[in-house]
Amino acid sequence: MKKTATIVLIVIVGFVIAYGTVCLYMGNFEGAFATFPFLLFFYVFAVARQQMQRRKETDDEPDK
Repeated sequence: MKKTATIVLIVIVGFVIAYGTVCLYMGNFEGAFATFPFLLFFYVFAVARQQMQRRKETDDEPDK
């Protein structure tokens, strides 16, 4: 399940980046910058998820 969700997220983010790039080349700056909040949301989601996993790993380790 994790692998499938990761692949889906990579594909979605790839399409968003490709769409923004095409919009920039065509001169549609509004369309290109409209994708920024979406990418920012995914970045914050990924960073928060990594930090939660690190905290969980450190909490699971026994004290030395």
